[in-house]
Amino acid sequence: MPIKLTNIFLALLMICCASSAAAEERSLFEPISIRVTGKYLSDADYKDSDGSSSVAGGQARLRAGGFSFSYEGQHYSWDNVDQLNFGNRRDDPWNTLHRFSLGYTYNGLINKNWFYGAGITGTSSFEEQMEDSFGGALRGHIGYFFNENLKALIGLRAFANSIRVSAMPYFGINYTDYAADGSGYFVNLGMPATEIGYTFDKASTLRAAFNFDGKTYRLKDDSTVSDAGYVQMSSMKVGLYYDYKPVKNCSISIGPEYVFARETKFFDKSGDKYGSEDQEAAFGAFFNLRYKF
Repeated sequence: MPIKLTNIFLALLMICCASSAAAEERSLFEPISIRVTGKYLSDADYKDSDGSSSVAGGQARLRAGGFSFSYEGQHYSWDNVDQLNFGNRRDDPWNTLHRFSLGYTYNGLINKNWFYGAGITGTSSFEEQMEDSFGGALRGHIGYFFNENLKALIGLRAFANSIRVSAMPYFGINYTDYAADGSGYFVNLGMPATEIGYTFDKASTLRAAFNFDGKTYRLKDDSTVSDAGYVQMSSMKVGLYYDYKPVKNCSISIGPEYVFARETKFFDKSGDKYGSEDQEAAFGAFFNLRYKF
């Protein structure tokens, strides 16, 4: 790992440790929330062949006192595998991909105007074997409250897994304008995610969102794509969602999504890239249930 990036990891890790120490009186079990997500992405061709895949997935996440643990599964259904440019053209390239994540996040105030946040996350993403499937990320940001409606932040994320080590900045601007009855609009501009919406009352919200997604999975030992190699998927997504709170501590979200700029990259077990495939855009559906104890 380059010296400069190592220093970034160490600096952010010190921020996380300092934040944790400052929060010694904070309970590890409050507040507790559970989130369950389901999604489906329609069948779409790979651009250089007539082979295609659809995706059905879900995630369960538990949060408690700044800590979070989640499991996500993505199940692929394939069509015309004999036309694909990867795999052995007989068997499905992969079926279910798994991802475990464990992290800690802390946000605090420096004074009435300045705030900060830091987090650390460890992941394991794989098809069957967890060996050589681990990755991690560190992040830290600092922000400023301009007034009760407007705030902004800027930060840095550093990533590392079996095929790459990188760092990138991120930023966010949040503006809200709510009436006394709870109605009003909000805008969250940022990278890698942007969101804008309107809250009709304390129970109903309509919002549109854009974000970038990228994940790397370790393939199984006898994979027909790459023995013990890796596959990296990246895409962009826009969605329109309706959020409903039937009771105070429970929220439900549903909505259509459109996923585009889809790219799949292939790596051998040494982490060297040897190919890539673009996939057509696809429509999908999203469902989320969250309960806070």
